[in-house]
Order: sequence, then C-alpha cells, then structure tokens
Amino acid sequence: MYQRTSNVSGSCRRRHFRRGNTIVYVAIFVSAMFGFVALSIDMGRLYVAKAELQRAADAAAHAGAWELLNEDRLHQDLQDGVFEAARDEAVNRAAANDVLRAAPIVHPLEDVIIGRWDDFSNGGEDMSFEDPDSWNAVKVSVQRNAARGGSIILYFARVLGFTQKDLSAQATAAFDDGIRGFEVTERTGNAELLPFAVKNDSWSDLMSSPVDLYTYDPDTGTVSPGPDGIPELNMYPGGGCWQLPPGNFGTVDIGSPDNGASDIARQILEGISQQDLSYLGGSLEIGDEGYVDLNGDTGISAGVKDELEAIKGRARAIPIFSEAWDPGDNGTFRVVGFGGIRVMHVRLTGAEQRKQLIVQPAHVVDDAAMGGGSGSSYFVYRPVQFVQ
Repeated sequence: MYQRTSNVSGSCRRRHFRRGNTIVYVAIFVSAMFGFVALSIDMGRLYVAKAELQRAADAAAHAGAWELLNEDRLHQDLQDGVFEAARDEAVNRAAANDVLRAAPIVHPLEDVIIGRWDDFSNGGEDMSFEDPDSWNAVKVSVQRNAARGGSIILYFARVLGFTQKDLSAQATAAFDDGIRGFEVTERTGNAELLPFAVKNDSWSDLMSSPVDLYTYDPDTGTVSPGPDGIPELNMYPGGGCWQLPPGNFGTVDIGSPDNGASDIARQILEGISQQDLSYLGGSLEIGDEGYVDLNGDTGISAGVKDELEAIKGRARAIPIFSEAWDPGDNGTFRVVGFGGIRVMHVRLTGAEQRKQLIVQPAHVVDDAAMGGGSGSSYFVYRPVQFVQ
C-alpha cells in the first residue's frame, strides 16, 4: 500500500515538472514571436521609408537636370544662376515628396551635385567637374538622420535594443548631348529637324556674332524686335549685310532624292518622318568615320516663306557640315554634327541682298535624337534620363 502511494506521488511530480517546462517554453516562444512581429513591423516601416526616400531622390534629380536646360544657360553671364535654379528645383521637388509624412530636408550645396556625365551605358561612372559649360547631370542625396530631419524612429524593436535607424537614397539624372543622328519610331514621333545645313565655320562664328536684333520670350513663345543677349545668324546665302558667303548654307535632302518644295514645306512644319528616313536606311546617323553625306543644293526657296514664318520662335535642329561639293541640285554636304536653333525672322522676298533667315541658338530636346556621339553637336539633346 505504501509502495503504491509512493509511485503515484512520483508520477505527479513528473507531470508537474513537465507542465512547468511547457510553461517556460511557451513563454520563450511567445517572447520570441513578439520580438519577430515587432521587428517585422519596424522593418516594414523602414522599407516604406526607403522607398519614399528613393522616390524623393528620383524626383529631385530629374527636376534638377531638366532645369539645366533653362534658356538662360544660353547667356554666359547667367549660367551660375541656372545652376542655382537647378539646385533649388531639386530641393523643392524633394520636399514635395514626404517620407513618413514629413518633408525631407535637402541641402542645396551638400546634397545636390551638378557635373558632367559622359557614358550613358555605364551606371558606375563618376561625374566630372572641369568644364561647367558642359555640365549635364544632377545627383541628389536624400537622407533621414540626425542632421536631416531626424533618424527613423523604431517603436516595437526597442525590446530588442533597436531605437532608430539612419537611411539615405541617391539618384543621378542627366541628358545626353552627344547627338549623332535621328531615328523616328512610333514612340518618338517625328524628328525636330529642319532640312537646312550650315557650315561648321559659320556655326562657330555664330557664338561670337555681334548681331542681336530679336528677343524670344519663353513665357509666351513669341519673338519681338530688340536684343535679348543671344547672338544671331542670318543663314541666307549671298553677298548682302550679314548674309552667309556662298557655300556656307544648303537645303539638304533628308528623304527622297527628289525632295520637292512640298516635301521641304512639310518637313519644316511637321519634322522629319519615319518615311523620310526610310530613304536613308531608317536613320540619319553620323558614322564611325565622323560624317554622313547628304544630297542637296546651295540655295533656299522663297516658296517655304510661310512655313518658316509658322515655326518662328520654335526650337529646331539643323545639320552642320564641314564641306560641300558640286553646284546646284547636285550638291553634296558632309554632315559632321547638329545644332539647335530658333527661327527669329524671315524675309525671303524683295532684293536678293536683303533676304534674311535669322536664327539664334536654342535648346532642342528630341526623343528621336540618337545619343552616344562624340560631341560634334551643340544644343541638341535627348530627354533627361536616370543614369544612376
């Protein structure tokens, strides 16, 4: 009887021991699960914050790079103001993208870097800063730390000893100015290219030209008499005042070799079409040897006066050639680059020596432009894109 009682008592003790172990295990498990849940909640919060930081950095870099294409950059004495405006635009655009319901703080000098980006196929490239005239890229860093709006506070992970976390995101956006040609697709639309070519020597002279007779107003898109600080060129060939010497200008065939006045008029108004470029193998592209030859003639028809008047004030690209040979309709122009211009004044009637087609440099941004060239083009760009 005693033995039996003793066995029952021992069995009870073992059951109580196992029950106590179970309670300990459950407590440990619950604590661990609470820690994991707490950590996952805060990790989710950090994930959201990181995504919002990246969104703010992307928006800021993209907006800043577009600001670099401000028309004021055509004025040498206003270039520093353009850089300042690009920094301010980046700061403002970042602030418009909340991170965890608070506007991020971006310092215009410390967090916004402006420089030169060359290799658009290499996301690991560093910017260069030697020549401000060539700067085409904006890099923005958006941070949340003690100096920039405070670190990200962790609420539930405190049980594991984590109270806050610093986060940052960077983005670099740039526009490609190494334009080597044009290719038209359904996505790009027609190329903003005129069928008129200017010799490279005359183009170089344009930048130091004393002629400045007209003003372009970017707010209204209109042209009016009076100087605006941007030099001008009369592209009409002849021997009159400011006219280009013969051989420095031509109407080129970007399309059918039999381009007539109606084709040229259409191209002035609508740009170069996919059908036009099909005659050139699908694109107008400067080859590895550094040029592409186009047929054309050395004059300009007064029959396109109305079309040129219709695009006055609009930015267009033109081919730049290094040499031309053969006269009349049998001319050949060796195109080595492209330049951005804006038509300011047209007078193609009256005395020959008084005819004018006055243009000034202008920024041309074209989806149809082909980047990756060597830098023989001026003021013609592909749209801003992210490079890093």
